[in-house]
Amino acid sequence: LTGDKMETAINIGYACSLLRQGMKQIFIALKTEEEISQDPEAAARESILMQILNASQMVKLEKDPHAAFALIIDGKTLAYALEDDIKYQFLALAVDCASVICCRVSPKQKALVTRLAKEGSGKTTLAIGDGANDVGMI
Repeated sequence: LTGDKMETAINIGYACSLLRQGMKQIFIALKTEEEISQDPEAAARESILMQILNASQMVKLEKDPHAAFALIIDGKTLAYALEDDIKYQFLALAVDCASVICCRVSPKQKALVTRLAKEGSGKTTLAIGDGANDVGMI
């Protein structure tokens, strides 16, 4: 979970081995068509949900038992993925991935993702931060 831009977050992911060569990357992102839709909010929500469901299906149908997936999402897209009607599908996809990178996220989003992971999975979570903006997450 970082406020960094996507390119920086991905580079750091490789540097600390969250991402590895050969890992299949799943990008969940807002599309430009949603911006010109008559109802951009509904179009964005539907698009994000479909991307999450399609990615989940792809992970489940993967035949290679050694395949590893990385989920990458930015803050604008994450705002939709954390809505009540989508967040548990997002969590299920995240849990099925070896790594998850959320970039350009706000302090509030860091806290929401951490809470969702902890409460939704029932597993122990660890949050590490280096500034006052990380207090909500921790």
